[in-house]
Amino acid sequence: DPNDPCSLELISQTEPVDAAWNDLDCDNDGLTNGEETTGVDDPNTPADPNGNITDPLDIDTDGDGVTDGQEALDITDPNDPCSYNTASQDLATVEANWNNADCDGDGVTNGQEVIDGTDPLDPCSFNVNSQDDTMTSSEYDLLDCDGDGVINGVEIADGTNPLDSCDYLSMSQDLSIVTPEWNATDCDGDSVSNGQEELDGTDPQDPCDFDFNNQDLSLATDEWLALDCDGDGFLNGDEPADENDNGIPDYIETNNGNPDSPDNLDIFDIMTPNGDGLNDVFVIRGLEQYPNNTLKIYNRWGVKVYEVDGYGQDGRFFRGVSEGRVTINKDEKLPVGTYYYVLEYVNSTGKRVSKAGPLYINRK
Repeated sequence: DPNDPCSLELISQTEPVDAAWNDLDCDNDGLTNGEETTGVDDPNTPADPNGNITDPLDIDTDGDGVTDGQEALDITDPNDPCSYNTASQDLATVEANWNNADCDGDGVTNGQEVIDGTDPLDPCSFNVNSQDDTMTSSEYDLLDCDGDGVINGVEIADGTNPLDSCDYLSMSQDLSIVTPEWNATDCDGDSVSNGQEELDGTDPQDPCDFDFNNQDLSLATDEWLALDCDGDGFLNGDEPADENDNGIPDYIETNNGNPDSPDNLDIFDIMTPNGDGLNDVFVIRGLEQYPNNTLKIYNRWGVKVYEVDGYGQDGRFFRGVSEGRVTINKDEKLPVGTYYYVLEYVNSTGKRVSKAGPLYINRK
């Protein structure tokens, strides 16, 4: 068609072309006719039919492993080694300039990310051991890759891991930017989520700082179960009950005894009936196993101040209050000092066992 500048047979093209024709892109390949090799590479076809001259479409100007022609189709920049479609990339053809670049600014070169199996275009996909944190970009520094409320740049300054949501300094944390995933995580393994700990005012990084009312012990980690939060010499996992029935789990009370003691029974010789909820009663751990029991308590002059059958059953606990009727009035708080208990119970073998010893009352 003599009126269509792209309707021609190149073999018949013998006259010099004009600038207007050079500026056209007859084969719609992203290169103008003038940019194509006229007379050798046909502007009407995307490839050289002779196969012996490199087609401009097959050149990879920026060395990113994607040919210029493919970048035209992907609408990426053939002159920018960091502008490419990963799906179009041939890693076997990338050049040194691309390998040495750090496209995502995470402080790890593209070539190293390929070796590590991470994404050179994702600033939060990298191996910390490969990172040069002095080479990160300002854009990377402002991200919070692990969602813990501490931006990457601050984590680098703090010496914490920007990819570990439980490795952070609380003083650097901005709770307004933590992610839902961080809130749902349990960093210290105490079976209370980070978000709930923030609401409770406890420390999500301290496994022994928690509100037990919000615990689900079925979710506690083995590491937490192996701790001794109350410092009584017995592991959390060995004392999950509430032996003295005061509403406080044994793993945060010191009077909880030895699970391997005879008859699995421990009698504690100190009580502090001061109303703080800790050791306010005379604790005999494990006595609920032996409801057939009798407890008597005497002052140092041998006056009986307390006696009950079935101690530990149905709220029957000695709370440092007299129940005697001889020299000490009933319901009177007993003074600080040493008292003596006598406990008799029938154990699991049917044997009647008697135990006696001192009990010290301290109201501080």
